[in-house]
Amino acid sequence: MNFDHIIFIASTDCFSAKLLGERFADNVDGIKNIARATTLELMNGDADYYYDADFREERISKTKNDFFQKLSTLSDSISGRFAELDSIASRRTLSQSANSIQLIKSVSARIYWLNTDDFQIEISDELIEAVIQAQLVEVPLDTETDLAWEEIHERWEYSSSEWDKYIKNIMKEVPDAICAIFNDLYNSPLSLSYLNVWSERLSRKHFMTLIKAIEDEAFLEMEKIDKGYAELVRPTMKQFYE
Repeated sequence: MNFDHIIFIASTDCFSAKLLGERFADNVDGIKNIARATTLELMNGDADYYYDADFREERISKTKNDFFQKLSTLSDSISGRFAELDSIASRRTLSQSANSIQLIKSVSARIYWLNTDDFQIEISDELIEAVIQAQLVEVPLDTETDLAWEEIHERWEYSSSEWDKYIKNIMKEVPDAICAIFNDLYNSPLSLSYLNVWSERLSRKHFMTLIKAIEDEAFLEMEKIDKGYAELVRPTMKQFYE
């Protein structure tokens, strides 16, 4: 899996809304348009992704950076969602970037249970109040998904929009690739989508108090591990600030 695949899935009529989540429902069409333009650019008129695409790391990196630049015209929070997806995808190479999400999830759970003796951030009265509210409404500490592999595969098989047919065609060498990659992203144990439920169940004030505390503590803890990878924490958390 590389970032091209994330762009392909974001471009589809079948999976884009599910991949992005309800938080970005109003931006789905704009994101699809950017993803489709990027897809056409990287394919450059060719018909087979696996046979014709340029797989040099420099090209893939440039495509990703250009895509993020275009997304920034919509919203920084959208870029945060794609930073999260990129980190999930990176777990396949066992890179430290995957650990940024694992650490965010760990910090979330420790804050929820006020297991904060070793925290570097201040445990303020406002934070304790927000935690109490989170406990009262029993926010989840992990992702709850609603699509199993069979349904994912069936949805893609019967998707008949012209664009989805185009994606199926350029990926025809590995016909199940889009389903498999969407499943890896959507049903990943590294997903932060549980925080969207926190947003729905808590007041904006309490939610933002928790998000800021999670981000700051995760950044400080990751900074001790690797300062470079600590910088991945804040872009990933951007999606929860709007």
